[in-house]
Amino acid sequence: GRSVARGESTARRPSVRRAMSTRCETVGTAASDDGASVRASGAARDDSGERYVYVGNLDFFDDPEDVRRYLAAALARATPASPVPASIAVPGWGSGPRVDQRKRRDEGKLNRGFAVLEFADADAGRAAAAALDGADVNGRALRSSPGVTVKKNAGGAPSDDDDDGDDGEDEAAARARAERRAHNRRQRRRRKQRDAAALEERLERLMRTHPLWGTDDDDDDGIRSRDLEYDGWWDDDAWREGWGSLYSVWASKDDATGLGFVDWAKCPPAADPAASNKRGGAARGRRKRLQVESFRAVVRAAATTLGLDPGGSKRRPTIVDFGCGTGNLLLPLAAQHPEADFVGLDLNPRSIDLLSARARDAGLANVAARVGLIEEYEGPCDLALALHVCGSGTDAVLLQAQARRAAFVVAPCCIGKLRDGGLKSVAGMKNAISTADGDGNGKTDDLDDELVVRPGGGMPPLTVIHPRSRWMRGEVQRPAYMDMAAAADWSGHAGVDAMEAFTGELGRLPRAAKAAVELDRGAAAAEAGYGVRMMKMLHPGAGLKNDVIVGFPRGADPLREHVFGPNASF
Repeated sequence: GRSVARGESTARRPSVRRAMSTRCETVGTAASDDGASVRASGAARDDSGERYVYVGNLDFFDDPEDVRRYLAAALARATPASPVPASIAVPGWGSGPRVDQRKRRDEGKLNRGFAVLEFADADAGRAAAAALDGADVNGRALRSSPGVTVKKNAGGAPSDDDDDGDDGEDEAAARARAERRAHNRRQRRRRKQRDAAALEERLERLMRTHPLWGTDDDDDDGIRSRDLEYDGWWDDDAWREGWGSLYSVWASKDDATGLGFVDWAKCPPAADPAASNKRGGAARGRRKRLQVESFRAVVRAAATTLGLDPGGSKRRPTIVDFGCGTGNLLLPLAAQHPEADFVGLDLNPRSIDLLSARARDAGLANVAARVGLIEEYEGPCDLALALHVCGSGTDAVLLQAQARRAAFVVAPCCIGKLRDGGLKSVAGMKNAISTADGDGNGKTDDLDDELVVRPGGGMPPLTVIHPRSRWMRGEVQRPAYMDMAAAADWSGHAGVDAMEAFTGELGRLPRAAKAAVELDRGAAAAEAGYGVRMMKMLHPGAGLKNDVIVGFPRGADPLREHVFGPNASF
């Protein structure tokens, strides 16, 4: 990286070399990465390059010809009068190798956001740069500085060419740059390898400190969970001997499948995530069905404890789906359990509108939909559900359940976004809800970088902090914990199929990191007086993020007759 001298300061700008093949480089006094201040040819610099002026912060969606007119008009308005440029080069967005892979946000761009103006001499260039810097063009304040050299076209003028070729580059400089890039790639690769090795060692050490590590999970007949058939893409000897030994598994796959069975042919189409799915196609609809069945298996196994048995409890239990979206989990469960009242809570008003419409079309009178924040919910709850609620939202769900001594079944999502204040990506929506509720300033706990759960009903507020459990806090400091959470979110990269990556060797460490973070959540609930079981979703096809945390107030372990695994309480 080089910088551009601009008086005593530097002006940030996009790499002109990369953007337009003008091979723009600075003419100031800053040194390059390798300490050289002149080209590989050794030629001394002078100020002749300052007759070329860089102008940035242009609107990408303006036609290059319009940009030329705008800049010429800005110079004409300048006081004192600015010199007239000999040429104005505005590189178009083009179609080079880099822009062929454009993102959706780049669609429609007509230029690359900058221009290069040529003047008769360096004095004229400096004067024009001073006149243009900060000038207003269609509501945008320009950034301008003298001191770029440009690739010339055949006529000797600055080139608008979009070609990414390096025909005019000094061969020695090109070779040096290629070697430097190769060195940097090797350094990054070594750093990643060191980080991965450190993470693996940390996870191995952490696993062996878990309160349930090494506990006996034999049933009365001496059968152990690791003696069962392999269960899915995550399941192998390494998993069962490692983090998997801390998970519970269904004793009988047939029994579990029967518990989770939903006759989708009889399910109201409006409540069927496959029939009503408009995003993600048929594959997403099938995956959502499998996720519903995974939750239903747990709910039915715990039906007596939850008061869902026909003719059981006279009080109708309330089941709350936190972060319900449009109801892909809530609606089919509500259709299967008319004996319970269901509440869907989401901060997106559009999602709640769609949920209400789907419930009405499905004829489900036992469904209520509310716009609101998870941490601000004050209603009743006997069972808390959460399917792929992002980041700290899952922790808020667990605290809402614990405040009411309610059972919970949650399948966490993108834990790489963990932060004590929740997700910045939803801060705007939270702000809108807060303002609509009339608190005046629209501020939320999220904006203050602290997530506070306020369950209402005279119950004290609870603050989400990470790590969640005394166990984890005693073993891992917060920075290392957050790194572990980030590693757990990895599921491939460009050119690598996510499922192939996460299910193969590339995903081995991320899978272990995710298990560690979810077990931390489970340990925190256990420390709060819950019996907790860590499980996987019933069906391998339910998706990559298939960890499920199941908890009941201690003394109730309704899954004991259906699963093998460590004792549910610490």
